[in-house]
Formats: sequence, structure tokens, C-alpha cells
Amino acid sequence: MATSAISAETSVRPAAWPRILLLVGRVALGLIFLVAAYTKLHFNGGWHFGDYHFFFGMAINSYNLLPLWGVELLARGLPWFEVALGALLIAGVGLRWTGIIASALLLVFISAMTRAYILKLEIMCGCFGNNEKLGPLTLVRDGSLLVLALAVTIGAFLIKKRE
Repeated sequence: MATSAISAETSVRPAAWPRILLLVGRVALGLIFLVAAYTKLHFNGGWHFGDYHFFFGMAINSYNLLPLWGVELLARGLPWFEVALGALLIAGVGLRWTGIIASALLLVFISAMTRAYILKLEIMCGCFGNNEKLGPLTLVRDGSLLVLALAVTIGAFLIKKRE
């Protein structure tokens, strides 16, 4: 009788770890997206709901990738998209899809940043507001975030497969 109780306890514990790691990973990634959005909307000591897109648009435009209409569209929409994505990650809603979207978004960011770095553009990253210069550390940081997003995505798929 004692062996069945021990084996029942040990079989439950390993199954809990993937869920706990997924929870920690998705909440951390969600908070990072919320902080990124916050820094684009709140700077210089106040909220800038009416004009944040001008400042963020300058950072986007410095990458020399999009036409002006694309820069404006991205500057207006990306912070709110980051808010929604962060909230969905924290809530765990549609986790497989939100993980895929977060991973794809970070891959696009890293691609643009890598291109700018290779071209030796001395620009502001724009990731967390407009006060951070693009460099090797920003690439490493965003690469680490991509690894986290991929881990959350893979974890969400694996846990769904087990159910």
C-alpha cells in the first residue's frame, strides 16, 4: 500500500513543473510587452496618448524600412497591440496563438534591428521608449526574449498535446 501512495505522489509532481514554468514564462513575457507599451505611451513624466506616435514614429522611421504611411500606422498601432498581446499572455488566453504571434513579432523586431546594426545605423532602438541606442546588448536582450517566447509557444503546444 505504501508504494502506491508514493508512486501516485511522484507521478503528479513532474506534471506540475511544465505548467508552472509555462505560467512564469508567459507572465514574464506578458509583463515585458506591457512595459514596452508603457514606455511608448508614458514618457517625460506624463501620458502622451495624443502624440506618442510622433516620437515612436521617429524611431521606426530611422530603420529606413517602411514608407511614411507604414511608419505612421505602425507607430499608432504597435503600442496598443503590445498591450493586448501582453494582457493575453498574462491571462493565458489562446496561449498557442499568442505565443506564435509574440515569437513572430520578436523575430521581426530582431531582423530589423540586426539589419540596422549591420548597416551601422546609429539609431535609437525604440523597443522600450526612445532613449536606448541600438547595439549588441539590445540584440542580445531581444534575442533572449525571442527564446522565451519560443519556449512559451512550445510549452503551450506540449501541454495542450498532453491534455
